[in-house]
Amino acid sequence: MAREEGLAKQFASDAETIRSIYDEWSSSYDVDIDSWGYEAPQVATSFLTSRVPTSGQILDVGCGTGKVGLALNELGYHDVVGVDLSEASLDLAATTGAYRALASEDFTALPTSLADDTFSALVCVGVMTYLADVEAVCREFCRVVEPDGIIVLTQRTDLFVSRDTQAAFDSLAADETWRILEVTEGLPYLPGHDEYQGIDVHYGVFQAL
Repeated sequence: MAREEGLAKQFASDAETIRSIYDEWSSSYDVDIDSWGYEAPQVATSFLTSRVPTSGQILDVGCGTGKVGLALNELGYHDVVGVDLSEASLDLAATTGAYRALASEDFTALPTSLADDTFSALVCVGVMTYLADVEAVCREFCRVVEPDGIIVLTQRTDLFVSRDTQAAFDSLAADETWRILEVTEGLPYLPGHDEYQGIDVHYGVFQAL
């Protein structure tokens, strides 16, 4: 656990380091994250309910042990595909029964192997920390969702500023790659974690064009 926290603070962006972090953390991840008051999966998926029919195929980017998939299932979404770098986390996600399919995928190396115009919506929760090129990643998200598909992502408030995230969002809007539907103010992220006091999370909601 201590190793994971230290590496996460360095904003690791290479695939092998990220994989190692989450392979090692996977067995205690759910207990740890729940103890810190982590509600981002429930909040992020709530943005889909008025925008995406429950029959839609949803991509969960960085699905980890399956928390977003379970939150989607609770809302009636059952055609869910999860992708992640950590094989250990994917193995645990498989035990939840929340996913139609699971696969290893690396969003640090673009483009991914995912097909164009495939998903009705995409949810990416707690993953942008490790994806430094915000604009390139968001363009990849738009590539893999259908026209008019919905994208929901999170970005920590500290990284939102340091990575000029709003400018990346605006760039995609300016060239009509997506439409910005909502970017929230900073909302609680890990309220029970002492080292994340003062760090909240923005939720961004977009429609691919």
